Amino acid sequence: MNRSTLKFIAILPAVLATFGCATKTYVRQQIAPVEAKVTAVDAKTNAQADKEATDISRVEEKLGSTDARVAEVASTAQKANNTADRANQLAEQDQSVIKSDQSAIAANSASITALDNAMKYSLVATAEVTFGFDKSNLGKTDETALDALVQQVQSTPRVVFELVGFTDSVGTAEYNLGLSRRRADSVARYLVRHGIPLRGIHIIGLGKEPVPAGFLADVEAVDPNVTKADAMRLARRVRIRIYAPNAGAQISSLQ
Repeated sequence: MNRSTLKFIAILPAVLATFGCATKTYVRQQIAPVEAKVTAVDAKTNAQADKEATDISRVEEKLGSTDARVAEVASTAQKANNTADRANQLAEQDQSVIKSDQSAIAANSASITALDNAMKYSLVATAEVTFGFDKSNLGKTDETALDALVQQVQSTPRVVFELVGFTDSVGTAEYNLGLSRRRADSVARYLVRHGIPLRGIHIIGLGKEPVPAGFLADVEAVDPNVTKADAMRLARRVRIRIYAPNAGAQISSLQ
């Protein structure tokens, strides 16, 4: 190996060392801008991430607030539905009460109408019972007429008998008033004995009174030659009128 070769070998490490330092410096110079850019990008990325995190937090906060409001609205809506349901139930109850009241009013109206009809009495039968001079006892003919009258109304509830006693013109007014009352009493006792309630009999004595023109005309139609004595006999009578609650029966007359 010659001297030149030995020198080259001797300085080769120093050359390599110098070259290596130069290479590192060059690399650092080339990498530094890149690292700066990377650092800037990282900083920008971090800032953007922080901003996005903040935005996400705000969004989540808004969503939470919105959820709370939605829940509140849902609760209010549920309360409103419950109130509406309760109102509907009350309305249905009110309708039921109204219908019940209407039914009760109709029933009461029907009862009032029935009661009103029951309190209205109609004349359903008439009759006349005559007596002998100064007499108040009933004869067989009179009893037969009263039997027919009782049979006629025995199926009619709450009938009322009106008995009015009269006399002829003979005698004092005071005596004839008592006699007319005894005649009405005689008819009333007979009716009670044959099933007519005493509460349904009303009697009064009116004393002497002229024979009603219509009554005398009926007698004259049968016997045109009726005498004054016959007229006096017709005056000695008890007039019978029978009334029934709102009855529509045809008025009958028993002589």
